[in-house]
Amino acid sequence: MLMTARQIDQSPQPISFGLSFLGNRFHQMRTSPVFILIILYLVILSGCASIQTTPQKQISLQDAEDIISKIKEQGDSVRSFYSIGVVSIKGWLLGSDADILVAGVRDPFTMKIEITHSWGKPILNILIREGRLSVLSFQEKAVYMDAFTPEALSRFLSGFELDREMIWSILSGRPPVVSHEAVTLPGPDRISLSDNNGIELETIYLPLEGFIPEKVAFPAQSLDLFFSNLKEESGIQYAGEIKVSGKKIERDLALKINTISLNAPVPEKIFTLEIPSNYEIVNSYDIP
Repeated sequence: MLMTARQIDQSPQPISFGLSFLGNRFHQMRTSPVFILIILYLVILSGCASIQTTPQKQISLQDAEDIISKIKEQGDSVRSFYSIGVVSIKGWLLGSDADILVAGVRDPFTMKIEITHSWGKPILNILIREGRLSVLSFQEKAVYMDAFTPEALSRFLSGFELDREMIWSILSGRPPVVSHEAVTLPGPDRISLSDNNGIELETIYLPLEGFIPEKVAFPAQSLDLFFSNLKEESGIQYAGEIKVSGKKIERDLALKINTISLNAPVPEKIFTLEIPSNYEIVNSYDIP
């Protein structure tokens, strides 16, 4: 039977025509800005869903006590040290790094710090010995002498009111632990040390692994200490990089320990100051 022209026009179109039509429509959609934004949004959601974070597990109070004991135990085991590194104090010495040599003996507490330009010119020599602080300033051609106190030290390093234990711990790459009466756990990554009045003295921010904290905060002093690049020497862990920061500190301090020797004999002659004859000696009562 022959079909008329009208019947031919009304006959079903081939499947290929339908696919072609849909393909054209899809091409128009995928080139539209709205379609592109939708696809981009879905990709971002998919990527976020694929990133799984494992929350830090809440430690027990006994775990916290063990961590504190471990920090103190390793810190107390350092009886002497000798280190060479680089110190950077933001806004000081034109923002440049300087070489630093530190030698210390815990009992009796004695410490020598020598800060030198990277090209060899000395900047400061600091000696703490027998309860006295002596600071030899090569720039000012003077040596300042005073009884050692955190306040006296801050005259030369503004804002750094650090006691003996703080200085010892920081310069040997160790987190200090203050004397305290109570231990609490304000979060899974934090240990809080308080006095008997409930005043927080120190907050220890724990890493995901190990016991050396990544950060230690002292609220009363508005002081934060950061520890990174953990190393080990003579079975004792220490941080190869330490940063000191705080609201009261005019300049952040960053210390990088290149080499350190723990519990090795320190020659007595290191703990002396060679004062040039033309340098002025300024005693504490002369300091404004």
